Formats: sequence, structure tokens, C-alpha cells
Amino acid sequence: MDYWVEIAKAIAELGVLVVIAGIFLFISMKNNNRQDEFFTKLFNNIIDQMKICSGGHVLTEEEDQTASKIDKTINSYLQSTIADLGASRAMVARYHNGGKDMNSISFLKVSVTNESVNHGNLPCMADFQNQFRAMVGYPISEIDRTGHCLISDIEQIKDKDIGTYELLKARGVRSAYCYKLTSLTGYIVGAVFVIYKTNNKLQEDAVEVDKYLSHVADKISSLMNMSETE
Repeated sequence: MDYWVEIAKAIAELGVLVVIAGIFLFISMKNNNRQDEFFTKLFNNIIDQMKICSGGHVLTEEEDQTASKIDKTINSYLQSTIADLGASRAMVARYHNGGKDMNSISFLKVSVTNESVNHGNLPCMADFQNQFRAMVGYPISEIDRTGHCLISDIEQIKDKDIGTYELLKARGVRSAYCYKLTSLTGYIVGAVFVIYKTNNKLQEDAVEVDKYLSHVADKISSLMNMSETE
């Protein structure tokens, strides 16, 4: 068995520090001249358990290529959305868990994974990674309740969710719209967002934006679910 290959895979999945701890344990046991076969199995078991806990695995070349194609197609949808709706920004945000509290309940988080911006707008995807969903409580709750959220003027939510209001205002947002992304079983796994900034001269039609987003969300959901059918 090639231990270095397994170690390299584990590092990619789990991080250097965790794997180093396993290596030191393995070396320490071998230096004590104990039963090599037993401790080899123990080491392998440690790596396997750490992989299970991490909830992930190293992508195969085929999986990597598929994921890359999906990402490119999602980005092309967002670029078309910007062009067709005259929006300042379009984004895909995906739900995930991150860490647990003392009752072992996972924290609900969200990260922006794809983004397209119109001329004159700086990307903001890097600023919205591993964020608590409560940070944008109003849109998230509306998505959960109705499947979409239409904020044609951020002043509409000032008294409903001051946190989201201040976040949008600080970034020069005038209006924001989002539509749910779903798994094959209909579970909400994220949302596609369209943003109009205060300096955007176009006055959008909220109903038309919502209708357009529903179609885009269906296409993106289908793409994201491709791996579930393979």
C-alpha cells in the first residue's frame, strides 16, 4: 500500500494539521516495535474516520471536469441574466452547515459560489463565504416561506429586518430579488440573486424580474442536481 498517496489525499480533504497528528501517532507506534500490521490498520482506520467526519472526498478527474462544466454553465446563465435584466449583479448562493453548537446542532450558513457583475461593479463573492444565514434573515425566511423574495426598494424592509437593510444600504443596493434553488426532492439548497444598485439608471419591473428568475433558478437547480443522478 502506498501510504504517501493516502496521506496526500487526506491532506487535500482534511488539512495539514489533522493529518500530521495521525502521522505522528503512526510513527510513534512503529518506533515502539509493536505489531506493524495492527498499527497499520489503526492508522488506516484513523484516516477513514477523519474522512467520514469531514463529510467530503477528493474529486476524481471526471468529477472535477463535470463540476467545472457546471460552474461555467451557471456563470453563463448569470451573465445572460445581467444582460437581459440590466442588473448590477447576479449571484448564486448555496446553503451549507458549518460547525456545531454545544448541543451538536449544526450552524446554518450560506456562501456565494458564482457571481457576475455589470460594468463598473466590483465582485463581492469573496466577502460572502461561510456567512450565517441569519445575516440576511429576511430574504432567507421569505425564500423558505414562499420560494422567492422581491425587494423592489430596500426601504420596504427597514422595519422588518434592520440588519439586512443596513447590509444592503452599505453596499449601495437599491433593490434585490431572489428565487429558490432546489434539490431533486424539492429541498431548498440555495438561491439565485439579482441586485440593482442605486446608481443603476434602469427602473426594473419586479414582476418580470421574478418571472425571469424562476426560469433561471430551474435551469441552475437542474445543473446542480446532475451529480445526484449520476
